[in-house]
Amino acid sequence: MVILAVRDDDTSHEECIEYMREEHAPLADELPGLRRYTSSVPLDPERAGYDYVAQLWFDDPATMNESFESGAGQAVQEDATTFLDTEATEMIPVADETTHVAPE
Repeated sequence: MVILAVRDDDTSHEECIEYMREEHAPLADELPGLRRYTSSVPLDPERAGYDYVAQLWFDDPATMNESFESGAGQAVQEDATTFLDTEATEMIPVADETTHVAPE
C-alpha cells in the first residue's frame, strides 16, 4: 500500500510530519500482519502536492484488507481524520516488483 498523505487545512506541514512521526506511525505499527512501514517526506511538499508518502508492506492483499478491518486498522483510519484531508489523501494498493538493484 502506498499512501500519498495530504494534511488538512488546519494543520501546517511541520505539524503534520510531527504528528505522523509521534502519534500516527506508532498506531500503524500495531496493524496485524504489517511487515514493514516507511515514510518519506518530499523536499518540496508544496510542489509535490502531498506532505508525505507512506509505504506499508503486507504478505498479500487479503492480509492487508483484514488488517485495515481490525480494531487497530479502524484506530489508524480514525486517527488519520484528525490531521489529514482524507478526501485528498490517496491510498493506492500496489504489488512490489524489484526492477533494478544497484551492485554493491
